[in-house]
Order: sequence, then C-alpha cells, then structure tokens
Amino acid sequence: MKLFLIIIIISNQFLMSQKKLSIEQISDNSPFKVASIPNLKWLNDEDSFTYLSKSKSIYKVNLVSNDTTIFLSRKNIKFKKNEIPIVDYQINSTNRYVLIQSEKTKIWRRSFYGTYFIYDNQKKEMIKLTEANDSLRNVKFSPDGNQLSFVRIDNNLYNYDIKKKKQYQLTKSGSENYLNGIFGWVYEEEFSSYDSYKWSPNSKKIIFCEENQSDVPVYTLIDELKLYPQLKNIRYPKAGQNNPKIKVGIVDATGGSINWINLKDNNDYYIPRIYWEKNGKIFLVKIDRSQKNITLLVYDIKSGKIFEGIKDEDTIGWVDLNDDYQFLDNDKLLWISEKSGFRHIHYSDINGNLINSVTKGQWEVNRILNYNQKDNKVYFTANRGSVKESHLFSINLDGSNLIKITNEEGFHRIMISPSKKYFIDSFSSIKSPPKIVLKNMRGNPIRILDKTNLNQYKEYNWSFPFFVNFLSNDKTVLLDGILTLPNDYDKNIKYPMIVYGYGMPGTQIVLNKWGNLINQFLAQEGFIVFSMDCRGMGGRGENFKNLSYGDMSKYLVKDIKAGVNYIINNYSVNANKIGAWGSSGGGYFTALMLTRLSSMFSVGVSISPVVDFRLYDSIYSERSMGNPNFNKAGYDSVSIMSHVDNFKGNLLVMHGTGDDNVHFQNTTQLINSFIDKNKMIDVFIYPNRDHSLSGGTTRYYLNNKLFNYFNEKLKN
Repeated sequence: MKLFLIIIIISNQFLMSQKKLSIEQISDNSPFKVASIPNLKWLNDEDSFTYLSKSKSIYKVNLVSNDTTIFLSRKNIKFKKNEIPIVDYQINSTNRYVLIQSEKTKIWRRSFYGTYFIYDNQKKEMIKLTEANDSLRNVKFSPDGNQLSFVRIDNNLYNYDIKKKKQYQLTKSGSENYLNGIFGWVYEEEFSSYDSYKWSPNSKKIIFCEENQSDVPVYTLIDELKLYPQLKNIRYPKAGQNNPKIKVGIVDATGGSINWINLKDNNDYYIPRIYWEKNGKIFLVKIDRSQKNITLLVYDIKSGKIFEGIKDEDTIGWVDLNDDYQFLDNDKLLWISEKSGFRHIHYSDINGNLINSVTKGQWEVNRILNYNQKDNKVYFTANRGSVKESHLFSINLDGSNLIKITNEEGFHRIMISPSKKYFIDSFSSIKSPPKIVLKNMRGNPIRILDKTNLNQYKEYNWSFPFFVNFLSNDKTVLLDGILTLPNDYDKNIKYPMIVYGYGMPGTQIVLNKWGNLINQFLAQEGFIVFSMDCRGMGGRGENFKNLSYGDMSKYLVKDIKAGVNYIINNYSVNANKIGAWGSSGGGYFTALMLTRLSSMFSVGVSISPVVDFRLYDSIYSERSMGNPNFNKAGYDSVSIMSHVDNFKGNLLVMHGTGDDNVHFQNTTQLINSFIDKNKMIDVFIYPNRDHSLSGGTTRYYLNNKLFNYFNEKLKN
C-alpha cells in the first residue's frame, strides 16, 4: 500500500511539473533558448568575422580560436560628438572604412531606405555619405573599397568617391516609373532581390538595369487608419498583365554616356541576375516570360559583342532561377540544371558546350557552395540518401570520388569560411534541436559554436513528430507525411486532426528538421497535427514537380485525400473532425480543402489566402500555371470561387488590408462569392497589416483567433 501511494505521489508530482505552452509563448515570447550565431559578416580573405553586439559595438572574432576583439567601439559611433544609432553596417575590402546605417525604413519584403555615415578607421572620424545621406537604397562599396554606390529616392543611381568626397550622378531617367539600380516589387518578391547593379572588378564601371514600369497596372492599397484614407500605389503585374521592361546599361563610375547592351529582341523576358567576372566578361541571366527557357548571355565589354551561352529549358513545366553559377578559369563554369530529370551539377564552357555532368542519380543538388581549384573538388549540398534531408558533399570535377561530409542525421545549412578551409554547420532533426558546429572541410569538428539544450523541451513534455509513408490512391507513388500526436496520446480516444498545408509547386514541408511551436501547442491542446508533400511539390525530380503544371490543385486534392485517409485508418482520429490551416499559399490550400474536399474537412483557418491566381503576380502564377490568357480552364479549376458551391463547413479567413503581396482583394472576392452562393463565412480583418501579419500584438491576436476557432468549431 505504501509503495502504491509513493507511486501515485511521484506520478502526480511529475504531471504537475510538466509545463504547457501558452499562446503568448508560441507567438512572440518563446520560452526556449535556441542555438544561434550573430548576423556575422566575413572579413576579407581571413577566417574572422564581425558582428554587431547588443551594446552596439562591432566585434571581431577569430573563427578557429574564438579570440574576440573590438573592431569599432560604440563610443566612436558619433557624428559631431553626438551618438548616432546603428542598425547595420558594412566594412570595405581594406577594412579602413565602415559604412554605418543609422536608420531603416521598410519598403517591401527585402527593400528599405536608410540613413548612412562613413567611419574612417585611419583618421578615426565619421562623415556623412553625402550631405543628403537619408532615404538611400541599395548602398554598397566598390571592390577597391574607395567608393560607395547607391540609389536615391528619385530612383537614379549615384556614386560617391570617399577620398575626394565627391558625388557623381550616373543615371538621369529615374522617376516613379523608371527605376535604375533597383528592381520593382515583382522582381524583388519573386526573384528574391531588389539589387539590379554590379561593379566592375576594377571599380571603374557599373552595369545596371533600368526597369520601365510605365505599362504595368497599378494596384492601390488603402490606409483607413487616418482621418481621411490615404492611398499607396504599387506597380503590380498580375497574371497575364503587362510586365516591366528591362534595359541593361554600362556607365563609368564618374558618370557620362551610357552604353546600352543590345539584348537582340523586344519580347517579354526577365533579367533577374547580372555577373561581372574578373576575366572582364559580363553574364546576364535571361528568362523568357513563360519561364520555360533560361539563357546565360555573355557580353564582352572589350569587343561589345554579346552571344548566347548556356541554355536550359523545360517544355512541360518550368525552369527555376538559381544563384549557383560558379565561374571558373579558362572560360568554364559550373551550373545546375534539371535536364537529367533531377537537379544536378554540370561543367560547361561559356559557349554552352557540356564538358561533363559532375553529379548524377535520382537525387537532387540544392546548392553549389564552392569549387576548390587546388584539390579539384566541388562542394555542394544535396538530398542524396533522403529527400527529407540536406547534407554537404564533395566530388571531383570529373564526377568521381563523391564523399558525404556531414554525417549527423537531419537538415544541414552550410556556410564556408573565406579561406575555404572551414565551414559552419547548422543542423537539426525532428529528434534533435539545432546545433552549430565549426568543422574542417573533411567534416571533422573544430569546436561547438552553440547548441540547444533538449531538456528544456522535455520540461514541456515535447511530442516528437515522426514520419509516415503511404501510397497515393492510384498506387503509383509513395508519399511522405509528418505526424505529431498529443503527448498523452491514447489509442482508445478519437482525436480531432488539423492538417497544416502549403502545397505550392516545387516546395517541401516534410523535412527532417526541428519542429515549430504552433504544432506542439496544438498537440498539447489535444489535436493530432498532420502535414504531407503531394505530387507537384519539390525534392523528388522534374517529373514529380511538373505534375503541378497547369493545375496546381489537381494532385493537392487527390493526395491530401489519400494522406488523411491513411491517418484515419492507422491512428485514432475522429473522421468527422478534420480541420485545415495555413498562410499565404497555405491559406489557399485551406480554402481548397474546405471546398474541394468538403466531405472530409469541416473546419479551416485560412490566413492571407490567394483565392484565384489571376489575382496574384505574373512571375509566380505563370511559372507553374502558364498565362491565364492561354489556360483559362486551369485557372478556373484552381480558383476557390469555382468550388464555393461545395462548401458546407466552417471557414475563418484572416487577412491584412495592407498586404502588398497577396492583396486583400482576394478575401473581398471570396466573401462576395460566398454571398452569391448564400454560404456563411467568418472573416477577421487586420487593418494596415502586411503579408507577415506581425508587429505589436498582431501575431498573438492571430494565434488566439486560430486556436479558439479550432477549439470551438472542431474540438468541442
């Protein structure tokens, strides 16, 4: 009897000691200390980095020894004896000048305006980056470190000679419609960069893009938090509408006439990347509007001749832009293509002639990180061995001697040091939280930079997710899923299940890396949480990905149905209580489940959803759907409005009116369609919030609404 009482007491004490996550904690106040390294900036040609400390001094750290010194003290970050704030910085190639950014005003996802000063490490003085040093964009040092180029609010490109303290205006066409040295909204969002200029290696010239947005339709955001609503216009090309036009020019760093490069045609195309290599050749990445063809144009500045080099195409699906061109000596280069059916590395000359394929097999290369000419090895990350993982590999240039360098299970993010002798390995798995280790290029650990304590998660009775596999309904392909059960899971109890989805073409959800807090919170509250990768998503080759082309909803519907049925048949799930949620593309996924699979899904929370891809931007929509002017049936099939008749559950849509990415117009049109079909829908509006739905208590508010909706409509 005494032993029995002791067991009960110990058990009760254990249960009482288990903590539960709160909505506040999963929103903006995580209780967990996760391994991280500062936003490091490498110093030129040495294995040292700098970072901005919490005290706002810049420190220098030796990567191997961890010796730390002050590079620039906070007490020296002053202008005319007055302290100036510092939000970011750049150090030039000689370490003499430090560019101090003192203010930052967000424009779109990546772009911003800033105010800048220059600190001279030799003279120990601070000067302004020109007298008018505010509202500058895309500021960068020349390769020699003695000049700073930037774009002003007039959308013209300028250059500043630091020693002469002289400014040069390089372009004059800048206006609301003409952008020089910066890309507009659609390039920034879909090609992941606002930067449209590059310095010549000798610091004497700049190549830049002039983007003409004159014919691009305007979308207007309305700020109703003012006494009288204010309007904000965006040149935003929706699917099938006019795109911006691009010209490419070369100008001296001191200004003068512009040499415009003849791109040989006036058709719709994109120029998302420019490279100016040490051999004097300029490379332009050109993608046709259909995104089925990508060409590497080669321009010789000495002769003025331009020719087509490497070409890649996908007649069934699309070609992906990547930043993995490695330009070698003797006019050779490494690049990635899916032409073999999987993403692999190829070795070619600049004329496009293939020398050899470096990697091959039914697996995919993620990134080319480095080519070491001394040992003739290519270093890259890939999912060889598991589609759910990413590891560092090396291989000889001729394709021999493939070696896996990272051996720990999971997903690895790699940063190679300037000397190419070391790399920083940040990795985790569904079983192990993030760990950051410095290693040599053979993969041997040098020292641990930071690691996450697993015990802190166990205090919250962390429910470790696990992978599941199942056949598609047509029995043709094995699909991957990931499942999180309540931490007190009892097979005799029927649980409600929430499916978190995204499902956009070429993407992946099911990865072997540490999980997120919201799934844990939902599991702790008694929900089973499930996600899966459907046909048309990424990591499994060109044919698998291209199944989404023309109608991204087709296999989403079929495969999600197979996945949910598998979980129902193998785990203790209440088949009448299936919900879905997601944001952005996941918001679309949720609305799709509640309409196309309304017999299966009864509750959904759709955040910032695209509901008709004719309302989304041209680059993204047309990449996997084609042009709506030539694929009406596909766009109709994908549109949520085409399937509202099927809806019979509960759907909460949450959206910000300041969303420049997925416009609130999507939610407006969805509401209208529900009204037309006499269907009930719940909507919550976040005034002026952008696509991230963040800032202040916004994220807490959103997660609270999400949980309460599922708790009320699905669980109870």
